[in-house]
Amino acid sequence: MKKEKHTRALTKEVKIFRVPKVWGEEQWIVNKSYCGKKLLLKKNYQCSLHSHKEKDETFYVQSGKVAFELGAQHCVLYPGDSIYVAPGTPHRFAGIEESEIFEFSTTHKEEDSYRLTQSGHVDAGRFSKEIEILNRFPKSRVLVVGDVMLDTYLHGSVERLSVEAPVPVMRWEHDTHLPGGAANAAHTARSLGGSVTLVGVCGRDKAAATLRGLLTKEGIRPLFIVDPKRITTQKQRLAIKGFQQLARLDYEDTRALSAAQGQRIVAVVRRAIVRADVLLLSDYAKGVFSPTMLARCIALAKKRGIPVVLGPKPEGPAYLTAAKGATLFVPNRAEAQILGGNLASEPLARQLAKAIRGNVLITLGEKGMMLAEKGKKLLHLPTFARSVVDVTGAGDTVVATCALALAAGASMAEAADLANRAAGVVVAKPGTATLSAEELRAVL
Repeated sequence: MKKEKHTRALTKEVKIFRVPKVWGEEQWIVNKSYCGKKLLLKKNYQCSLHSHKEKDETFYVQSGKVAFELGAQHCVLYPGDSIYVAPGTPHRFAGIEESEIFEFSTTHKEEDSYRLTQSGHVDAGRFSKEIEILNRFPKSRVLVVGDVMLDTYLHGSVERLSVEAPVPVMRWEHDTHLPGGAANAAHTARSLGGSVTLVGVCGRDKAAATLRGLLTKEGIRPLFIVDPKRITTQKQRLAIKGFQQLARLDYEDTRALSAAQGQRIVAVVRRAIVRADVLLLSDYAKGVFSPTMLARCIALAKKRGIPVVLGPKPEGPAYLTAAKGATLFVPNRAEAQILGGNLASEPLARQLAKAIRGNVLITLGEKGMMLAEKGKKLLHLPTFARSVVDVTGAGDTVVATCALALAAGASMAEAADLANRAAGVVVAKPGTATLSAEELRAVL
């Protein structure tokens, strides 16, 4: 009983405050002679530039990475680092990463704080603009045309090798079905809040029925041309420990569409495009896009007056002729080199932009992206990926985010920045992944 009374007496002496802040949260205790705080600092947010007439402070970084401004000095603090702030010295901190900081100081008095700036995002202008763009996603209508697929993961476990050959024997446990190819681009646009219609070609088979069901469940409108003689493209992956792949089996028919099927695709696109704010062409070289089909779709969008985003799958430089007029051309580095040769990223981006008479965004993996925009300097965007688990579908994320952003009124640079951030989220997930508007908002 004595110990319990003593504990209660101690807790009465100390009051714990929890104060939400624009930059995170402040948790602190104070008595007559000292103040101790734990500061939970959000990534890309900063406190106000301020000083104290009486109070001195020592900051200790427990976790994360913090940019610290102290008078005219600027430094980066890592876990285990500390810094002392004398009374009267202007200072502020910003989260390079999600961070936890301990602050030790003399008695806290709110009236002793003299703020020179306000707390907020470290890049308030860009942040507020991109938030406005995200808020317009739900009103943006995306028409996706391309090679649809069904991505299937056969999950199981491996405990032995086969006696028939030196290969692992996987014991099946369950399946996961996800939209793939152009269907994944449509799924991503929908997950980000857009209104999405998808045009493609499929067979009359179980894979097509499964894919159609997945899309309809997500609120995507599938307008498929059914070819009974064609199999629906399906990628089946044997996966253990979640999404770690052992092997992949592809079912596909890459024959070009017949003239009649091409006419049907064009007719469907012509009807659907009147209710679209952007056209996204997702080419996986599975038969939908001949050079003529590509050029006709671009022409329909131009006639409608809406932007065209093209995710290409070129086989040679002649592809560029059909792609002329695309608003934004989005190849990866390998695809760009098929079209423009083995050049460095900067001259390669300029060359492709000139060839298509549009804008080019080359994705460079761990090196980020390179944007060549008509009439402007090249823009290199460093990657935002913190970790890379699986790059499956990352290109779909980029083209889908760019398409939605352009439909929502973003500039080319803003669309590229949003797509770069979105890709950084998706590659940290296993399998064919998408992201939500909330996840994208969190990395702005």
